Amino acid sequence: MEPHTQYAPRVLLAVDDLRLRRSSEAGLRAAGFAVSAPTDASAARVLADSFAPDVMVVDASLSGDGDQPLYLDLRRDSDRYLLCIEPAGRDRMRVEALRSGADDAVSLPVSPDELAARCQALLRRPRSLRADHDPVTSVVLSLGPLTVDTARHEIRLADVDVTATRIEFSLLEHLCRRAGEVCSREELLDAVWGPNWVGDNHVVDVHLSNLRRKLDQAAPSIRVVHTVRGVGFRLSNDVLEPAASLTA
Repeated sequence: MEPHTQYAPRVLLAVDDLRLRRSSEAGLRAAGFAVSAPTDASAARVLADSFAPDVMVVDASLSGDGDQPLYLDLRRDSDRYLLCIEPAGRDRMRVEALRSGADDAVSLPVSPDELAARCQALLRRPRSLRADHDPVTSVVLSLGPLTVDTARHEIRLADVDVTATRIEFSLLEHLCRRAGEVCSREELLDAVWGPNWVGDNHVVDVHLSNLRRKLDQAAPSIRVVHTVRGVGFRLSNDVLEPAASLTA
């Protein structure tokens, strides 16, 4: 990276169309961003980690693993801001991207100036997670086969370590602190993202779905998060009942 961009906010620009990629890259750089513009999905996945972008701008038409969109792969493994670019006239695709965890979505045609402005607007949103606790209040939450160490940000399920993103960890921590109670999407948004969050509240479902997948891989026979239809989420009986028997 050039010396003068060392401390600039970073944008990963994963766009298939060459002209759009070049014009968007030039516009983002002119707006003060450091930009990495991979030419294929594989490179984008690598750079999402190594480049450590602040914002990921992704063409919703790009495919990732299997037939699913690349942006779903990136959202599954990262908490960074995600802005999707949709084909013209595909409003339903834009809505789906937002419901699938994108922080923003825009349809073509989009000017480089608007793209830069949208990235700047995302970076003005508070991203510090309210569920983070200082060392004085950090505790180890043990619920049957599940252990959540809030100081180390570690999760263990049935003696297997589970790697989670910051948002996934914070959602699980909040559910553990409210063990036995149902938490609404609005409550989880307020606890994890903060009261200034602007976006679809189904972003909670996206991150909990990704967390469930990781927990299922660690212990397929143990269900950790239960969905209460029309209300919200709580810890499942697979976790609560063993925890209750230990304290009986």
